[in-house]
Amino acid sequence: MDSLLAHPHAHAILGPIVDGKATASHAYLFHGPAGCGRSEVAEGLATTLLSRGTERTDTATRVAGRTHPDLMWVKPEGANGEILVEDIRSLVAAVPMTPFESQCRIFVVEGADRMNDSSANAFLKTLEEPPGHAHLLLIAQATTTVLPTILSRCQSVRFEPPTVESLAARLQRAGTSPDLALECARISGGDGARALMLTSPEGPALRGAGETLAKAALSGGAATARPWLEIIKTAGQLGKAAGLEVEAAAALRLEFAAKSEKKRMEKDATDRGKRASRRAESAAADLALFVAEAWLRDVHRAALGATELLPPSQAAQLTAEAAKVRPSDLREAIEKIERTRRALKLNVNRELAIESLAHELDGVLA
Repeated sequence: MDSLLAHPHAHAILGPIVDGKATASHAYLFHGPAGCGRSEVAEGLATTLLSRGTERTDTATRVAGRTHPDLMWVKPEGANGEILVEDIRSLVAAVPMTPFESQCRIFVVEGADRMNDSSANAFLKTLEEPPGHAHLLLIAQATTTVLPTILSRCQSVRFEPPTVESLAARLQRAGTSPDLALECARISGGDGARALMLTSPEGPALRGAGETLAKAALSGGAATARPWLEIIKTAGQLGKAAGLEVEAAAALRLEFAAKSEKKRMEKDATDRGKRASRRAESAAADLALFVAEAWLRDVHRAALGATELLPPSQAAQLTAEAAKVRPSDLREAIEKIERTRRALKLNVNRELAIESLAHELDGVLA
């Protein structure tokens, strides 16, 4: 897998398995910062293992679509971004089942560091003694964010943080133009999820609204520009799309469900769609504020004379903005954006919070 080449530790452990020279362990913990490629490697490893012993040629497509009958992929779906205990219980119940068509079954827990105590306790015994046909792939930000009882039962696989260039290359492989890929990789701060959202159809609107907020605040006009209206509108569009995507994926899983379970699963799909919609809206609003924060950080760099760290195409504009404001005021403005981003995670009224921020930024920077 090409995705392993940028990660020496992961390549040393997983490369022989992919090449068929070693046997996969029962449980791995993939850990590394967001956007480093952990999920892509998990998908590639799942495809490799599930392809063995079968004549079907569409394994990669079904793994990518999460529709392979021998793959179960659990993601954080709670309102606060946690792993639902019912999802872990469903996984635990599925682990003993023999494979449908492959030689093994793959169980991926994305966001394993977001399991609460109930989810972790429900998972421990299965993680300790899974059947021979089961392979569990856990994905987390760092070993320190995972419960020690889970960490001790997994083989650790470290992933390196992505450089701006490597993240830009991934975006290009996904179809983004080279210039836009490099720009979005830089703005995202190396976060793959943010970078992908910036390159989405809604990305330009979120980026534009975030930059409008920052630029207008530097002249005391953020409240007049009202960029939060575009943020709320675009976040709503992304939220609706995310909800529909979750419901569509759940509909595919219904094909393998017993008739007695279908009604419950349909309701569960609707609930998951609503939660996914709320999470996507929150992530979109957070991204717009992150863009505003990134712009002010660049102005702050210019104010301190660190012009070599600025994007060449914007260096002149940023330097001109920096001449109008004190570095201490920029730091205060950045802190206000960070506080608002934290508040949005607590389910406050999104539009009022961003409108209030705009007025505060005007007061600090004008």
